[in-house]
Amino acid sequence: MIIITTRSYPPEIGGMQSLIGGLAIHLNNLHPIKVLANSFAGDEEYDKKNNFETNRMGGLKILKKYRKFNLLKEIIKNNPIKAIIADHWKSIELITENISDKISILCLIHGKEINHPLGSFVNKRSISSLTKAKYIIANSEFTKKLATEKGCKNSSIHVINPGINEPQTIGSESDQRAKDIFGNTDVKIITVSRFDKRKGIDFSLFKI
Repeated sequence: MIIITTRSYPPEIGGMQSLIGGLAIHLNNLHPIKVLANSFAGDEEYDKKNNFETNRMGGLKILKKYRKFNLLKEIIKNNPIKAIIADHWKSIELITENISDKISILCLIHGKEINHPLGSFVNKRSISSLTKAKYIIANSEFTKKLATEKGCKNSSIHVINPGINEPQTIGSESDQRAKDIFGNTDVKIITVSRFDKRKGIDFSLFKI
């Protein structure tokens, strides 16, 4: 069994939520999984669509973290666990050495959550947590470089660019609407994200 422990998971909307949700669905086709996630409005209906077990944590934010870790320990005690996959260094912060020494831990990093001043309290917390991961999965070479600069062990970092779902067939109505909006313009850019300085969206637009 593979355990996915995450703070970001559908039906909550967001980039990491989509990534972890897709990872769970496709990984389950290859290996039995169990998901430990935070509760969110509409989660019961979403979880019914999947053929794997999802355990939801409600209540105060700090309590979710400890409830999730206690459940993780219980699952490990009663099941053979091949690996633990985490969406964030905070998702593995409570994991102890006796767990990380026996089970391979993979932790995703994507930039913002590790971008803290070197030597700061949060920086030390994040680096200490990430040392428990056998594999640190960066979403880009830029993030890998940033993580190395912030104190992560370079040899533990592997770059896997985020994937996408298979392209869907576009209906004639949607196709015509796109033509009405874009016409014959040479450059077409669509981005769905926060207007965050580190993403460089403004820089991309000004360069066009």
